[in-house]
Amino acid sequence: METIRIADGRWPEAEILHLHQERIARTCRGLYGGAEVPDLTAIRRAHPVPEDLREGVAKCRVVYGVAGGEAVEYSRYTPPRIGSLLAVEVESFDYGYKYADRRELTVWHEQALAKGYGDALLIRDGLVTDTTFCNVAFRVAGGSCELWHTPASPLLRGTMREWLIKRGTIVPREIRLENLRGGHYSHIALFNAMNDFGTLLLPIDRICY
Repeated sequence: METIRIADGRWPEAEILHLHQERIARTCRGLYGGAEVPDLTAIRRAHPVPEDLREGVAKCRVVYGVAGGEAVEYSRYTPPRIGSLLAVEVESFDYGYKYADRRELTVWHEQALAKGYGDALLIRDGLVTDTTFCNVAFRVAGGSCELWHTPASPLLRGTMREWLIKRGTIVPREIRLENLRGGHYSHIALFNAMNDFGTLLLPIDRICY
C-alpha cells in the first residue's frame, strides 16, 4: 500500500513522488520478484482527484500486489490529535514493507487508547522505532540550534523520513529507551506522508513508560 498526500487537488512535488515510486519498486522486487511495478504517473492520469476533494487535504491510497490491478481510493483527510504516547515493547515484529494489513499495529494503537494515550511508541530490542502510524524524531536538548535525531532502525522507512534525512533536517541515530528518560531530548516530532514535520510535536515528558 502507498499513501500519498493530496493538497488542494495537487499531487506532491516530483522529489517526494519519486520517493514513493522508489518504495513501490523496492517492495515489488522484495516481495514479488519480477512483477510489474505500478507507475504513479500513470495512476495519477488514470485516476484524477475527485472534484469534491480538490480543496484542502485528501489522501490517495494505492493498494497493489503480485497480480497487479491497483486499487486507487481518495478520501478526505483529518489530521490526528495526539497529546501523549505510551511506550510499548514489541518483539520480533517486522513491518519493513507498507502492508495494507495493519492488524498488529492496530492492537498496539488501541491498547494505548484504552489507557488514555493518543498512540503507542514502539520499542523493539530496547531501541525506539516508530509510533503505530508515524516515524518520529527527537529534538536534542540544549545547544544553540535545532538538532533532531530519528531512529536509525525504524519499523518502516517512510517517504517523509527519507526526504527529511536528505535535506539534513533529521539525523539517523540509534536511540534507546533510556535515552528518552535521561534528559538527552526535549521534544518528539511525529510525521509521515500525510503529516508534515513539526505539525505533531510533543514535549518528551508526554511519553509514558
